[in-house]
Amino acid sequence: MWWHKLKITCSTVFLLAFAGCSTVTIGQLEEQVRDEVSSVSVVDTSGRAGQLYSRALRQALYVYGQANPAYNLTSSISISSSSTLSVRGISSTFRKMTMVANFKLSKKGGGDLLLQDTVTADATLGTVSSLFGQDQSELHARDRMAKLIAQRVAQRIQLYFLENADY
Repeated sequence: MWWHKLKITCSTVFLLAFAGCSTVTIGQLEEQVRDEVSSVSVVDTSGRAGQLYSRALRQALYVYGQANPAYNLTSSISISSSSTLSVRGISSTFRKMTMVANFKLSKKGGGDLLLQDTVTADATLGTVSSLFGQDQSELHARDRMAKLIAQRVAQRIQLYFLENADY
């Protein structure tokens, strides 16, 4: 009998804890912060990764549409790759790829710098043996990291406006 009650109690605690672990979306933020976030003008970043980054960033920021631009967001993306994973003298074909986005948020009129930060993402690739597969693996890793970095930048901007909201 006590075992049955213990299982029910543990299940209830787990479900309540799991329900509380959701992330905050723009729709759940206060209306003032949501308006500030949607008034950020994203300046395009060059390259394929930059295009994917800019597109994903706009999707994250303009959930309810874009407001009149009051802020400029400029970003630069750099990608580096290095060999990794050697075990006791045995080399591997695995590579570690790192993507770094430096971004600046400034007011549109006066150009006051409000936020300057760096966001990074890492990926390990090279598990396939064919050259075509390795090229595709690298391409997909760049695409995934560009989208991931855009999400992180959007969350950082949301956090900035949430911390600096005028009440």
